[in-house]
Amino acid sequence: MKQILIACSMLEDEIHQVYREIDCQIPVVWVERGFHNTPERLKEELQKLIEEHQDCDQILLTFGLCGNGTDGIVSEKATLVMPKFDDCINMLLCSGKRVSRGLAKTGSIYMTRGWIQDSQAILAQYEQNVENYGEEMAQEIMEMMYEHYDTLSVIDTKSYDLAPVMEYAKKAGALLELTPQTAPGSTNIIKQLLTGNWEENFIICQPGSPVEQSLFEFKA
Repeated sequence: MKQILIACSMLEDEIHQVYREIDCQIPVVWVERGFHNTPERLKEELQKLIEEHQDCDQILLTFGLCGNGTDGIVSEKATLVMPKFDDCINMLLCSGKRVSRGLAKTGSIYMTRGWIQDSQAILAQYEQNVENYGEEMAQEIMEMMYEHYDTLSVIDTKSYDLAPVMEYAKKAGALLELTPQTAPGSTNIIKQLLTGNWEENFIICQPGSPVEQSLFEFKA
């Protein structure tokens, strides 16, 4: 059985942690974290990579629906297997059996070490706005962008040093007038993906069957 993992760099810490825990030998193709900001580009990139690895029996993906960025991708020869989650945040918040489709709380900003390295992370956005518009206008832009958020949570997946991420969260929190907190996280879904434990929480698309948005509907 030949397998390959197509993985988002946003989850690099968590994936490396699971690889060490289970001594996984599945080859990995990393996808640049910035693609998640543009779902159409993500879809094009994933489709290209899928087509490049049709010599595999199974292609595993760490991507969920990702803003419809995976809706419509298809593999002609290999089976596609992916988590049945809207995005990686909900995936990392799932430590056991799901009781609802979404686990992320409305109005909460979530971050991990992988997230704060993104070019669209909060402090990077602010610095770019300061450069473009000046400090006063940059502050106003950030307030408008994040006015509907009331919580700032660092997901602790036990896969990285929490201290520097909390330091980043404190700076971001000061900017947005939010108090950082931690949220318990888990790598269980990634581990299930890599060990073939696909009885629930996963979508399995046979060759020729495209990924469809309806497949992500949650049934208790």
